[in-house]
Amino acid sequence: MEPRLMAISGSLRGTVRNLIDGRIAIGRAEANQFRIIDPLVSRQHCTIQQSNGQYELTDLDSRNGTFVNGIPVKCKTLEHGDAIRVGNAEFLFLVDEGDEPDWTVLSDAPSLAELETIRPGQITFRTTDGEEVGRMARDLAALFRISDIVNSIRDLGHLQRELLRLICEVIPAEDGSIVLMANLEEEPGSICNWSRHEHGQPLNKIQRDVVHRALWERAAVLANATPGSMEGRNVLCVPLVATEKTVGVIYLSSPSATPFLEEHVHFLSSVSRFAAVTIENRLVLDALSTENLQLKEQIYTSNIIGESRQVRQLEDFISRVAPGDSAILIRGESGTGKELVARAIHHSSLRASRPFIALNCAAIPEALLESELFGHEKGAFTGAVAVKKGKLETAEDGTLFFDEIGELAPLLQAKLLRALQQREFERLGGTRSLKFQARVLAATNKNLEQAIKAGEFRQDLYYRLNVVSVTVPPLRERRDDIPLLALYFAARYAERSKRPFKGISREARQLMMNYSWPGNVRELENAIEHAIVLGVTDEILREDLPVAILEEQSAALEGARYHDALNHAKKELILTALREAGGSYPDAARALGIHPKYLHRLMRNFSLKSELQRPT
Repeated sequence: MEPRLMAISGSLRGTVRNLIDGRIAIGRAEANQFRIIDPLVSRQHCTIQQSNGQYELTDLDSRNGTFVNGIPVKCKTLEHGDAIRVGNAEFLFLVDEGDEPDWTVLSDAPSLAELETIRPGQITFRTTDGEEVGRMARDLAALFRISDIVNSIRDLGHLQRELLRLICEVIPAEDGSIVLMANLEEEPGSICNWSRHEHGQPLNKIQRDVVHRALWERAAVLANATPGSMEGRNVLCVPLVATEKTVGVIYLSSPSATPFLEEHVHFLSSVSRFAAVTIENRLVLDALSTENLQLKEQIYTSNIIGESRQVRQLEDFISRVAPGDSAILIRGESGTGKELVARAIHHSSLRASRPFIALNCAAIPEALLESELFGHEKGAFTGAVAVKKGKLETAEDGTLFFDEIGELAPLLQAKLLRALQQREFERLGGTRSLKFQARVLAATNKNLEQAIKAGEFRQDLYYRLNVVSVTVPPLRERRDDIPLLALYFAARYAERSKRPFKGISREARQLMMNYSWPGNVRELENAIEHAIVLGVTDEILREDLPVAILEEQSAALEGARYHDALNHAKKELILTALREAGGSYPDAARALGIHPKYLHRLMRNFSLKSELQRPT
């Protein structure tokens, strides 16, 4: 099967393009195989090209970046099923056969037959008593079977197909579809098709006017073709009216020679009532499950952003140590992402489905840390009004991560060492030994070897924790990853702030590439959030970045006198306004034409409070 790219969202949704000669280009220019008219897309945005039997995506220095499975990339080897996001469009990279979704669409062509609205109260049956009893017995048996599958099938797609199959045991429809859509203004969220013929093609066009009328009037819509017509088809459409809203329609179609009767309308209306509630519940449950997964991903994310040599080495280390149970010591400066590495090890291990418990040894007072670590029994000390499980217990057989392990008090170091050696512990005030089964990961930004020499850290605990060790490189040593990290953070905070984001200007990127980043990735994230919150355009500009970055760059770059002079002029202007206003911030802000809060921030960023107190 030819490797191909399928648009699953955006203006080209449903379009499939094969890789021509092993290559495909995406961008705004006409020469691209996938041309996307979107201001967020660069003229030459990215390419996918075959190389040594693999397919590599290359970002062509686009302003807004290219994302693979939600992660910004510069160059990435693609695998079957990878999701690629370019601007507002999303694509699937496919190699295997049979993964294309069914692109049934709503047709805007007018219906050939006259539409008739039928409400349940309008239905009358012109049958003999015997025929009616037989029909009722048949319908009742079908309703029982439908109720069984409604309560036994969890997967929404499977449920819809089985509903259509059982409906068509009673109604002589040739094709059926369940169209799920929230309102008339939007396209369908999904369309599930079924055909009576095993190898028959399901409907690929559904009359939009029929669907809209059924949704608008909340009643069955019947459109029987003219008898003897070869082109027309009979259509029966019934809305799925659930508890809170109408979730969609059931759409049936048959040849003109097999018309739908009022008894079919009655049966389908009955089925639709409890099918709608079930489908609504499944949709709510699926939405909650998706939201739960997204929240877990936000909390426990283990994606390491970057494509530098150091990041590749770190990922290789994680893949080698994750399957084992050895203790690992993670070293690195503050803000480099040591906890992220710990989470990545946990999520790549056999314990991924078990708890990941993190404990910051520097953030909890020493008096409370022992209880936090081991737990306590009721009455163990004043205020212990109930039994409390400690981190060693709540970790179960998952992973226990000690952040800033170098700050652990000496007494607790001894107790922790015993728990690690004996693989058991006791709660404070308890006498019963509890098993300790978790894997231990620890992180520190201190030099533990020097701490051992100074008598601040136990050597035996060091050896127990340092079975395997890795150092997370500081950001200044992997500058190639700065643009990817900046794009990732910018996209995330722009979405949170509900503001448009088109990219990072070349000047701002150059500033970030040349900055020393003493706070590492944490400082970069803070700088991007600062720029997103305070920026006034849909692009991160040089002046949107924190003053610390601007000042260091001005001092470091040759020929930066313009920025020095500009900053000096700002300082003098602010000081003059404050002195003339007698130190009143509101009056000075009014004279400068800025908000008082902004004036306070400028004073803080430029460290002008001490300057203001000096005599003139």
